[in-house]
Parts: sequence; C-alpha cells; structure tokens
Amino acid sequence: MDYFSVKQSYYTGNFAQVLKEIVKQEDQTDATLLFYKARALLALGKYESQASSGAFGKVFDAYTEFLKSKNASKLEKLVVKDDSTPFELFLIAAAKAILGDYESSLNLCVQGIDSDVVVGSAELLLLAIEVALLNSQSNVAVTMFENYTNANGNEISSEDELIINIAESYIKFATNKDTTTSNYYQFEELAQSFPTWKTQLSLLNSHLQQGNIDQAEEIVNTLESDYYSVEQKESAELYNPHFLASKITLSIMQGSANTDELRNELTKLAPTHSYSQNNKEINTKFNELVAKYSS
Repeated sequence: MDYFSVKQSYYTGNFAQVLKEIVKQEDQTDATLLFYKARALLALGKYESQASSGAFGKVFDAYTEFLKSKNASKLEKLVVKDDSTPFELFLIAAAKAILGDYESSLNLCVQGIDSDVVVGSAELLLLAIEVALLNSQSNVAVTMFENYTNANGNEISSEDELIINIAESYIKFATNKDTTTSNYYQFEELAQSFPTWKTQLSLLNSHLQQGNIDQAEEIVNTLESDYYSVEQKESAELYNPHFLASKITLSIMQGSANTDELRNELTKLAPTHSYSQNNKEINTKFNELVAKYSS
C-alpha cells in the first residue's frame, strides 16, 4: 500500500488532506492508515472513537483519554509492552514524554526501533529524537539517528525518507548545524512545495535562527494575510500559539514595544505552551534573586 501522500500531507500540517487521502484507500483498518487518521482527527479537534477498527483503535481511544486525564493506566493495561507494535509503543512513549518521564519514553522508542517490525519504526525514531532534544540530549538524538540510518540504509522507503529528513532537520536546528545551508534549504523547499501553516512556521523559525529579520517579517505578513488567516482559519487557530511564540522572538530581535503584549496574548491563549512556561520559570527565578539580594 502506498502511504506517501498520507504521510506527506500529515508532516506538512495539512491534516484535512490526510483524511481525504485515507478515504481513497480500500483497507480503512490498516494500522498505518488508522495511526495517521486518528492523529489527524486529534490535530483538528475532531477525534471520534476508533474502537470499531479493532484492537489498535481501542488503544488509540485510551490514548485520547490519557490526553484529557493525564492518567496512562488504561493505556498501559491495553498494551503488552513486550509484544507491542511500533505504533502501540509510540502512543505509550508519547504519553510518558508528556508526563515528563523522558527516560522511559526513550526506552520504549528504542524497543520498537530495535524490533523486527519495520512498519512504524521511522515514526518512533522521529518521536525519540523529539524527546531527546526536548530533554537537552542532542548527543543521544544524533546517535539514534546515525544508528538507524546506518542499519537501514537503502531499505528506507520513500514515505519514510520524508520522516527521516524531518528528524535530521530537527537535530540540525537544535544543534545549530547547517543553519544557512542544507537545513535552511530543507525548510525553504517544503514551504515552497507545500505552502501550509506548518511549513511556513518552520521556515520562519529558520530565518529567526539566522537573524534574518526582514525575511521573518515577510513570512509573518504572509501568515497574517487573508489566504492564511481567513481561508485557512482552521489551521490558523491550530498553529496560532506557535505563531505567537515566533512573533515574540521576532519582536525581541526588532526591539519592538509590543513584546509584553504578545506574551500576555500567548499566556491567555495557551497557558501551557512551552514558551509561556519557560518565561514564567525565568521570571520566578529572577524575582527570587531580586528578593534574595535586596533583603
């Protein structure tokens, strides 16, 4: 079965197109299709029970319940870790990462990647790299990436190559490698070939990393145009917190006076966003230092 269009649509942030591509397929209970269908529905805020699709559908239902309750007990009961598929391990590993248990999350990813099951292993690698980078373990991310690509080599399919390229770009972005060359071209090509909110934001952040203020401003103006903010309203609402975080970075680089206004807007819209949380922690530590040395 050809999954290229499904994965391409998903990783460029076109979740509505993911669902359209899946409808074209004959076997709607296929594990890969179900994985991307459920994740696309979650991203769009339109998730509906997948229990009728079999055991994996029930596992995904348990995962969505976890996202609301942050209690992973039901999810863990449904999945026998020693005999799990990579997609099932993905959901438990993602839950562990959300709970802050990065070590367990990485171990689950490694278990799935090292298994004999190829389907879903690329997705697990991408998750593992995201978790490692989130936990400031760039060396672990690099090692896992190199081990995977060296072991699989020419056996990587075209649809999985897309995932591998994204994983590599995340590592390079986090380690500030090839910032103005191959990694930038990766983001630029995606934004030009698949102009979605996600690809434009990726390119925006690449320009911010390079300090390209003028180019970053152009992308901000593009995303605030009617084509993106009105005609793609659903995506605009989905990615607005990330867009605000990027605009805050840009405003700081510009020395603008609206930085605090943007921060307050982000806090109200998405109080649990990583930028808001980090900013809150920094302010708390600063206030503690001020109190300590002024007393």
